[in-house]
Amino acid sequence: MTTRRSFPSPLSFPTAFIGTVILALLAVDVDLRAQAVKGGPAKGAPRRQVTYRGISPGLTSMEEVREKIGKPVHRAKWYAWKLLYEPVGPAAKRVRAKESGLFDSFHLLGSPEDGHIGTIEAVSVPDGYETEAKIRAKLGDPELKLTHAGGQVLLDYSSKGVRFTLDPNYRTIGTAYFPHGYSRVHDGCRREIDLSHLRQGPTLRAKNPPKPNLKAGAAEIDISPTDPKWFKDEFTIHDAMKARCVVFERDGQKVAIVGADLFGMLKSEFDPIEAELKKKVGLTALIVGMSHNHAAPDTIGIYGYYPKDYVAHIQTQIEKVVTEALAKLEDVEEVAVSSDELLLTGARVHGLMRNARNPGIVDPQIALVEARGKGGKPIATLLHFACHPEGLEKGAKEISADFPGYLCERWKKETGAQAIFLNGALGGMVSGDTKARTHAEAKAAGKAFADALLAIRTQAAPSQSDHFKLQRQRIEVPVTNPKLLIFQRMSGNRRPYYRGRVVSEMFHLRIGEAEIVTIPGELLPEISFEILEKMKGYPRMIVGLVNDELGYMVPGYDYRAGAYEEGMSVSPAVGPMVKEAALRLVGE
Repeated sequence: MTTRRSFPSPLSFPTAFIGTVILALLAVDVDLRAQAVKGGPAKGAPRRQVTYRGISPGLTSMEEVREKIGKPVHRAKWYAWKLLYEPVGPAAKRVRAKESGLFDSFHLLGSPEDGHIGTIEAVSVPDGYETEAKIRAKLGDPELKLTHAGGQVLLDYSSKGVRFTLDPNYRTIGTAYFPHGYSRVHDGCRREIDLSHLRQGPTLRAKNPPKPNLKAGAAEIDISPTDPKWFKDEFTIHDAMKARCVVFERDGQKVAIVGADLFGMLKSEFDPIEAELKKKVGLTALIVGMSHNHAAPDTIGIYGYYPKDYVAHIQTQIEKVVTEALAKLEDVEEVAVSSDELLLTGARVHGLMRNARNPGIVDPQIALVEARGKGGKPIATLLHFACHPEGLEKGAKEISADFPGYLCERWKKETGAQAIFLNGALGGMVSGDTKARTHAEAKAAGKAFADALLAIRTQAAPSQSDHFKLQRQRIEVPVTNPKLLIFQRMSGNRRPYYRGRVVSEMFHLRIGEAEIVTIPGELLPEISFEILEKMKGYPRMIVGLVNDELGYMVPGYDYRAGAYEEGMSVSPAVGPMVKEAALRLVGE
């Protein structure tokens, strides 16, 4: 049911003015920078060696694009504009024989009339680049070769403005083109990451899997705003935001895992919930994974207004849902696990996820962990992959859970299990690949993700170990971003600092074979690959935005002055420090 409420503004001058200044500082060029690669080669630079049908981002005008390849089959606003073209060539024909509905995608900076191309992600393969061997023969060794656990490959030639994705047989299935032409991975850094030793895909069922010796209980609760006094603007509730919870209990340890349709909150706002639950019900740990839903209210205040009463409501609702889940504890007969990879066709997971900062660099894994009770009845399922929920038009003021809400509702309907969505390493910007930013497209994405996860559920097998182990580690990261230092002072110092360092924490959890590492912010996938390489579980889940939001976590070798992600990061140190902490946790 759609509800409209008029929210009077409680901000007064100069507070409202200051909030506007913060917004301007933090979000300048957010629409363009976050969704299409900006910049370009030096003036007078030669045409690129590898082009899309003679077109190069940063060099070819939109007028030339129209002359060379004509009108798109589809165009729509994403943040800026997105154009779709039919793929061409023999390699595209081969790929399309396996997958239907594929397109080549242009993300623009500006309009189709007078803007320019930021990124091209194509199913079409340029002639002479159909295999890894042919690519190397023409371009030499890549700056980075990444082999995923399922055998798909990324070849990175950033200095030439191009990346390729390949299938496990080393045939090209996607090409990404972008304007800048400098090395992303410089000399002295790792030039190859190979995850192919990690277990992936269908698993043989063990004859006598160990009993998990666990109890689990699940519940969900609505966390949508209910009071018109909490915000300053009128808005519409399109569909409910929820907090979905499962509690695991063994030998007196009670661990609550919550998936919440939230934009973000701070550690200082989660700590009191955990403390209250420890006192009242003996909870050991509270792990809240926020989806980073962009169709939710700003519960951090980063855009100029902090809804403290609404945050208090969320805290109350999370405490309630954990308490309700605890009251439903029942014996777990098996922990079923499964993971697999989606295809990286067109240098993205076509129609679902893409990397707007570094096109082609996407973690294609989807994974699930399901607690099943007596007679195999599902209790709760942890659902995991990495993608920003920002598939709705910015500024529409229509509150929604975006695709995670549709995903979880479909999962519960199809399986009877309480779904808990846990987002992954979505930084840098791993975003949706929908055709447009609409509720219909968000719903379709939720259904498509659900269908993919339901498919791997059919191959889920009982966990072959009975692990249940929790570690937590404090981290302290220096804050050097001047914009965030200003925000800290003006927000009443809500974030806990210790001698100039922001204090947060990370968790490492084993549930049967499954292994979970939590991250207090938006980790770029490049860092996640180096953590995954050392993880021993199945499936392996790196869960972002847990109990905190420290912004983007960028690898040191790819830190860029003036870029959007760096402008929303506490410091250049956070990425390397989080990686170091994660590697310590998985090594213990």
